[in-house]
Amino acid sequence: MVTQSTVLPARFQADARADDDAIEIHQDDAGTVALFFALDTQWRRHPFSGALAGLDYAAIKPTAELAGIEITPATLPGLRAMEQAALATLAEIHK
Repeated sequence: MVTQSTVLPARFQADARADDDAIEIHQDDAGTVALFFALDTQWRRHPFSGALAGLDYAAIKPTAELAGIEITPATLPGLRAMEQAALATLAEIHK
């Protein structure tokens, strides 16, 4: 099993949920999840509203390289799924 400490950057671990609310991340997805968190400052914003518009895709490869995260064929679809889920959640919050 992949734990918070193997996937989440240290700055997120202090705010992590209690064990009873924890989610398990399959080992095959650990790199993608770690990369998604590493990209936390790489979001593009809409020029007029300032709302998040999506990840800066040009930042994916250099961020992965600097973080030592391997990019696989499953990485981009996984990132896109998490990006869409995050955008949908933020849209719900800001209704």
